[in-house]
Amino acid sequence: MLEEIGIPYEHVPIRPYTESRSPDYLRINPNGHIPSLEDGGFILWESLAINMYLAETYADAPLWPAGARDHARVYQWSLWAANEVEPRIVEVAKGLSAKTADPAAVEAALEQLSAALGILEGALHTPYLLGDDFTVGDLNLASTLREPGEVGISGLAAIDLAPFPNVTRWLDCCSARPANRRVAAVAAP
Repeated sequence: MLEEIGIPYEHVPIRPYTESRSPDYLRINPNGHIPSLEDGGFILWESLAINMYLAETYADAPLWPAGARDHARVYQWSLWAANEVEPRIVEVAKGLSAKTADPAAVEAALEQLSAALGILEGALHTPYLLGDDFTVGDLNLASTLREPGEVGISGLAAIDLAPFPNVTRWLDCCSARPANRRVAAVAAP
């Protein structure tokens, strides 16, 4: 989001499960999760909330769209990502884990994820979620589906996007954005 907005920022790398559990970091995010944001003394955690705060505070339309109805649609897709998509991806990943391999759980999670992707497929009649312009809603949902460095659909071969050409096109458009390419270049080993 900060790259999309184009404002200067300092990225402080924190190693998960080690540095993120330190007393200093737990004062910022008591959950010990990443990311967190400190903006002039204001601290916020939860990535989707951070993105919406940054968009509302620093971005102009269309990234933070104008009007209550489009704001509501941004919230809708962002909350849908957190409640309907991310848990299914996590369940697929857990089911495929060597420690907890469970083919029946994987199949059930894949069916639920496929149903969710079907909803998204049907909604993507325009280039982006709200129309012709990329918004924070696109950023939140696309990053939930394809989080760099985390388990997302691109890291799980069991997830087949072939039945969802609109989703595939949309994800490719989101991934091709210059801000995303800059972040991906920094994150690459």
